[in-house]
Amino acid sequence: MKNIFIKVIEFGKTYKKRIITVVSISMLTVTIGAGIVGKVVYSRAKTNTKYTQDKLAQIALGKVPGEVIDVEKELNFEEAVYEYEFKIKDKENMQQTVRVESKNGVILMLDNEKANSANKESKRNYMGERVED
Repeated sequence: MKNIFIKVIEFGKTYKKRIITVVSISMLTVTIGAGIVGKVVYSRAKTNTKYTQDKLAQIALGKVPGEVIDVEKELNFEEAVYEYEFKIKDKENMQQTVRVESKNGVILMLDNEKANSANKESKRNYMGERVED
């Protein structure tokens, strides 16, 4: 085992410049490849965008009437589309989250705090005891 370790050290000393060159070229290739893939996904997502943020906000507000208090834009790499997450303060002053896709204007998720808190209160185990999350 000691003999193998010594041979590896000697190999490293002998071919140091070649090893550094190969590692550098490999890292550069991976970085360029990742950049190209990212650019392709980004440009495809831009061409897939058929709804503006304002139109998507109208769609979200159509589902949950209230006031938009925050918006987050996220790129879904798998589908190559943008998804917008709208945080909306509804008429009962509860925060609700609506996630809408920019390609078709489809609502992907509706997270209602009021319904979530009611669900937590109603969760019970088979013995009838309240269950905590």
